[in-house]
Amino acid sequence: MEEYTTLLRCPRIQADKAYSRATNISNILKRLMSITGMSEQ
Repeated sequence: MEEYTTLLRCPRIQADKAYSRATNISNILKRLMSITGMSEQ
């Protein structure tokens, strides 16, 4: 329950974490796309 209360107290921190995760995922997808594109050629 402590984690849940901290999440409610720090919504901005959670938003920052979610945003960083989204950017990391997009970067990983771009890398995978470039790797697969190079391998196809």
